[in-house]
Amino acid sequence: MIALLNGKLDSIGEESAVIDVGGVGYLVFCSASTLAWLAPVGKNVRLEIEMNVREDHIHLFGFSDSFERECFKLLM
Repeated sequence: MIALLNGKLDSIGEESAVIDVGGVGYLVFCSASTLAWLAPVGKNVRLEIEMNVREDHIHLFGFSDSFERECFKLLM
């Protein structure tokens, strides 16, 4: 299970960001507030991660802190 990502912010989209960790780009879905909180592209970022595994996909959801992550888990 992936619980934390610490790496360089590669890009930001409308609902996601790509974090480069040792040359591997992780697509992480984030709320608008978390995306706004991120450092500029090219800078290091650290995100709490909730990994969602289903039969047809694996999604990573990123959060600025553990409180936001725990609130998300209550909604799942």
